[in-house]
Amino acid sequence: MKRLTIPVGFAFYHPDPVLSSWNQEDKKLRKAKVKKAQRPPKPERDPNYPTKQQLSLQLVQEFREAHPTFRVKGYLADSLYSKGEYLDEISTRIDGQVVSQLKANQNILFRGQKISIETFFQRYPPIEKTITIRGGEEQKVWMGAARLKVTSHGKKRFVIALKYEGQEEYRYVVATDMSW
Repeated sequence: MKRLTIPVGFAFYHPDPVLSSWNQEDKKLRKAKVKKAQRPPKPERDPNYPTKQQLSLQLVQEFREAHPTFRVKGYLADSLYSKGEYLDEISTRIDGQVVSQLKANQNILFRGQKISIETFFQRYPPIEKTITIRGGEEQKVWMGAARLKVTSHGKKRFVIALKYEGQEEYRYVVATDMSW
């Protein structure tokens, strides 16, 4: 069975100009070592300028309403979209697997101890395998996987450490479906 990926919608992101100005000014004040109490408070986000995550949720919702019988099996998002609430919301809306990427210093809870994902996979090193990737090409990879409680998500996730031959660093992939 051939697989196909097609874009089904798009939206343009426009940053909130008031929030952007505040961020720039706050960065300058932090660099000048001005205490938080002496810096202006963060302004409320203008609802006329939705976040990238809000835009993607809106696009998914519009697609679901326009095509109620279409089954989405998976949703792939980059690390900008790796917050727990976002992954849960998208997973619920598509009723399928959501995959994103976590940072190496993301904390997990393992046997009652809070450690980084990187530390976990140093203790339990990934194994070397040869896999077939798109187009039928074989490639050597180092991969490991575990069901781990991601502390910032407040729940267990399926976490995969993956490094292709020639790469120096592992990437850490997170999935919402624990049976994946």
